[in-house]
Amino acid sequence: MKIVKMFGICLTLAAAGLPAFAQESSPVNSFFEQGPAKDYALSSIYVGGEVESTGPVELASLPVRELAVKEVALKDGKPEFIGAYFFSGYSLYDILNRKIVKKASEDFKPEVDLYVVVENEKGEKAVFSWGEIYYSRNSFNALISKSARAVNPSKSEVKWPLPDAPGLVCSGDLYNTRFISNPVKITVRSAAGEFPGIKHSKTYTPEFNMIYGGKTVKVADPAKFAVKREYVNAAYGHGMGFKSVENVKGFVLKDILAKAGARPENSGDGLVAVSAKDGYRAVFSLSEIINRGDNADFLLADKGSRDDGRFALYASPDFFVDRSVRSVAKVEVLKI
Repeated sequence: MKIVKMFGICLTLAAAGLPAFAQESSPVNSFFEQGPAKDYALSSIYVGGEVESTGPVELASLPVRELAVKEVALKDGKPEFIGAYFFSGYSLYDILNRKIVKKASEDFKPEVDLYVVVENEKGEKAVFSWGEIYYSRNSFNALISKSARAVNPSKSEVKWPLPDAPGLVCSGDLYNTRFISNPVKITVRSAAGEFPGIKHSKTYTPEFNMIYGGKTVKVADPAKFAVKREYVNAAYGHGMGFKSVENVKGFVLKDILAKAGARPENSGDGLVAVSAKDGYRAVFSLSEIINRGDNADFLLADKGSRDDGRFALYASPDFFVDRSVRSVAKVEVLKI
């Protein structure tokens, strides 16, 4: 029996002569949560590679995150809209947080050269840099779905079909090159290759090598490859904290890579290693550079003839500055 409290007097609804109606549930304000949800069965995912303790991570023990995703495929080079969805699930950020990194090589301690490979039983792969998960401004953009809702337009008959199985989805990607169904394994690795040099040495380079598909192109004038853009940013390092408010002008890196032949449709399993002659390097997934949906592009600044190097990579999408590379000598695209 429901009780009503009025003017300090408690009365049952029947005693007050009022009908005992069931409370009606009001509709949600969110446009993302108005359709029915489809749930998927998930238990654990295996994490291996350069971590202290390889093995499964129990997904039910992790926070549940939510993402709104517009999924677009590329068919014969043309965009095809698959659907709009609201997913809940477990982020790569939270999954990898359950494992402590143990790098295979001790010669380079920063974790900016790590990357992550997500795979399913079919052998399909999606590559993420460690930085886009742990250094970026938006760390929860990639998750493994445990439920899905369609975000259908209100003034159309269109109803987007829900995925048949759980999958890896990435809300920051323009095209679905890293969307894979039923992921079962995550591997943490360091970028392969030789990066010789003396730490913090003066390493002025008047040009840099861009390597893609086994071909090397020397770049001395980025203006021939890319447009110029300007950003204002509060520079912040995870070690020393605030540095300055800086005004950065640079050439859009994805345009330079496009001139070399890199395309969004081939970006799902690609990695980009940017390095200097003093041995410092940072890696990026090819997708986070050339397949972004937010137009927050990486910039290559031309600093002229300064002692610390002519070209500097500015990691504008990141929260921390650790993946910015001074005196860039090489930009290499690798297929994983």
